[in-house]
Amino acid sequence: MAAGLLAFVLLLVLVWTLINSFDTSLGEQAKALLTPPPNPYPTSENLYLAMAGLEGAGERPIVEMGQERIAAYNQALNAMRLESEVALELNKQWEAGKLKFNGNAEWGSSRTSSIWTISKSHRQEITALLTSNQRLYLRYLSLHHLHGYYETVRPSPMAPLVVVPQPLRTLFLADVANRIQSGTLQQQREALFDLQRDLQMWQTVLKGDGTLISKMLAAAYLHGDLILLADFITDPSSNVNSLDEALGPLSLPFDPKDFRIGNAFAAEFRVSASVYETITAPNEMAGSMASSNWWNRVGNALGAHFFKPNATENMAAAIAAQRIELGNSDPARFNLNLAAYVEWLDRNEPHLAPAFLYNPIGKILVKLAVPSNDGYYLRAYDVAAYQRLVYLAYQLKHQHIATADVPAFLNAHPNWSTHPVDGKPFRWNPETAELTVNTLGEDTRGRRFSVNLR
Repeated sequence: MAAGLLAFVLLLVLVWTLINSFDTSLGEQAKALLTPPPNPYPTSENLYLAMAGLEGAGERPIVEMGQERIAAYNQALNAMRLESEVALELNKQWEAGKLKFNGNAEWGSSRTSSIWTISKSHRQEITALLTSNQRLYLRYLSLHHLHGYYETVRPSPMAPLVVVPQPLRTLFLADVANRIQSGTLQQQREALFDLQRDLQMWQTVLKGDGTLISKMLAAAYLHGDLILLADFITDPSSNVNSLDEALGPLSLPFDPKDFRIGNAFAAEFRVSASVYETITAPNEMAGSMASSNWWNRVGNALGAHFFKPNATENMAAAIAAQRIELGNSDPARFNLNLAAYVEWLDRNEPHLAPAFLYNPIGKILVKLAVPSNDGYYLRAYDVAAYQRLVYLAYQLKHQHIATADVPAFLNAHPNWSTHPVDGKPFRWNPETAELTVNTLGEDTRGRRFSVNLR
């Protein structure tokens, strides 16, 4: 009996091994997603490269320094797959030489605190920080004149994180607030024009070709800009009518299409594909097989045998295509499309079924890569809703609408007073004179999605 049982187990292992003796061919869908879209922007107009070089140590144009930084990474990526220390060394070199923010601008998050209020008691500090960070600040303002965003980096989890330093962002918002509060009428207009250009810049990043992190950062920075604008509009001391020329275009909501982030999932697919490529690289496999522990060698060999890169990419591509379609759909139909996607995913994602016997490692990796929530889409749409709310606040103040007439005004203007996804109207509290967005994202705790009309 023992011998028979052992023979049966060995037979099952043999069949399982034979089932995984081949890989499928790469599908057309995966091939299409692996090909990045063409870059329509010249180097001199690419915000991504300018941001990558924003803190560069040299005196050359920041786009040039950013291009060199990304080119150095692209050239070193193959070596990074051999030795992770290569990535650490590149990052160490950049950090050691970069132009750092000088001073302390830790006045709270632009999405949870009021930079408008804080700047009133920090004017001397703002002036001092502008002086000590003049080069860096002027570089940031130069970003406003670029008109495209395209990530030229080779896809990989080891790609450099290209972000604007948070203290620099805080200083920009504080400077805008300071100039509006204490400047002449012309200086106030110029400050508002700077804020408008900043909104347009992050709108460009949101619409550009990049990974999810670029979309989420753009949405967060747009949110911070809009909170400052809302605080200015609703401040009882603000003379809104004298600045209508600037405020009208500045507060006008973007097209809802601008908040669609579907193309980010194509970029994320290419990052995942680079991981699969790293796993199956000849040097990676050779290193695994060279382990001094025979048990590790056997385990690595089995892992390699039960991982099929083409089949894995085909599965991941099918899911990515669904997420791209969901992200690019009409926001008013988002919930219906989300339900359809969840149903499709339930039918098609890897399950513990006989089919799981083929390429089990790949199926596990794909399963782990599927996000557990769909907050990414909704974070962007919550910011779109808040932009509507800010415009609504501007119209209420511009048209001198009494608080008692606010509910009727909301009903008369649903395009300004409802969430673009579920169509729910903003909440109005007559006791506190506060208007609030019914947010749908899962990470909104502590972040402001309201305006106070008093």
